[in-house]
Amino acid sequence: MDFTEFLSTEVAGAVALLIATVAALVIANSPLNPGYETLWRMEAGFLLGGARFVQSLLHWVDDALMALFFFVVGLEIKREVLVGELSERRKAALPVLAAVGGMLVPALLYTAVNAGGAGARGWGVPVATDIAFALGVLALLGSRIPSGLKVFLAALAIADDIGAILVIGVFYTSHVAVEMLAVAVVLLAVLWVLGRLGVDNLWPYALVGVLVWAAILASGVHATIAGVLVAFLIPATARLAPLEFTRRTRARIDGIEESHVAGQHVLADADQQLACAAIHRDAIHSLPPLQRMESALHPAVTFAILPLFALGNAGVRLAGDGVADALASPISLGILLGLVVGKPLGIVAMSWLAVRLGVAQLPEGVRWAHIAGAGMLGGVGFTMSLFVSNLAFSDPSQVAAAKAAILVASLIAGTAGYVLLRVISPNAPKET
Repeated sequence: MDFTEFLSTEVAGAVALLIATVAALVIANSPLNPGYETLWRMEAGFLLGGARFVQSLLHWVDDALMALFFFVVGLEIKREVLVGELSERRKAALPVLAAVGGMLVPALLYTAVNAGGAGARGWGVPVATDIAFALGVLALLGSRIPSGLKVFLAALAIADDIGAILVIGVFYTSHVAVEMLAVAVVLLAVLWVLGRLGVDNLWPYALVGVLVWAAILASGVHATIAGVLVAFLIPATARLAPLEFTRRTRARIDGIEESHVAGQHVLADADQQLACAAIHRDAIHSLPPLQRMESALHPAVTFAILPLFALGNAGVRLAGDGVADALASPISLGILLGLVVGKPLGIVAMSWLAVRLGVAQLPEGVRWAHIAGAGMLGGVGFTMSLFVSNLAFSDPSQVAAAKAAILVASLIAGTAGYVLLRVISPNAPKET
């Protein structure tokens, strides 16, 4: 999946995510709300050995389906580190350092408001950027925006995801069952061995990956971390090198042409059928398992899992004084300050420092005003912020306050980023 295809999928996914979010808000503030809440609280599950996996439907979305989301994120991160925008140190320096600044400053602002209070655990909520919505806003500006800024924001969001995953794994794990964690480590070693043996079939990786998820879920470490760990162990090398694939394919095509009989039905020539099947098989083997898994799962995650997550988690009650009270809490204030003020401040400040020290340089055609606009779009936290809020808070009122603040802050950040970038780039650059 190249960057253009990745960008178009993320932009289309932002539309699906927006529709699901609006639908959740409408349902939650309509007479359908009791049924909406009852549905997500329904329990379902299964027994596996001595472990009992029974949770509400909402938890299954958050713990199981979102593990697939984190798996795809892990595949994207690995691809970017190997051959993408994070593969070269100097090229990666600016977005990575900007992401660090965009995490530290929001966390500090949130902590300054909530230190010692009931919402102190929520400092991780405003540290993440929603790549789909952020790139979706950039897409609205079309060719007005230099391509370097789009690449910068995408790389920043991916680096941001790495940080958010580390935050979840390290700071939002309450207890650990060492025995199950040991089982997960053994299973991860099995995945490593499969890769070293050159296993090309995807099913062994999928089967062991599901077992890793179950073991990590039972261990007490958040199960979505399993998705990232498994992704990092998926082979990025194809069994068949490109030149070997072309050599074999050319020979088989020559054989098909030589054995062709005019007017004969294609099913009548077994040799031709075998040659076509062999070409198809080699074409699959010429793509790394990582690329095949990412291409297969990315649309499902973008257009099904993330909208389903939004449908279950974005349903905030806006009626009466509830939302006003929620937004007045220290939790909401910390999230609003973190996403709307902390994100752009941290991203711009760290970017300036990196360029000033000579460890990075601005992409071609990108000005500091563009970086400021991208920093504002970094404040669109949404998916990851909603996810962390579910881990950080157990009190329903705290969760409601966090979600209301995330929605408002993301709207403000997205609008502000769009307006600034629209003002500084009123017209598309003329072609020469």
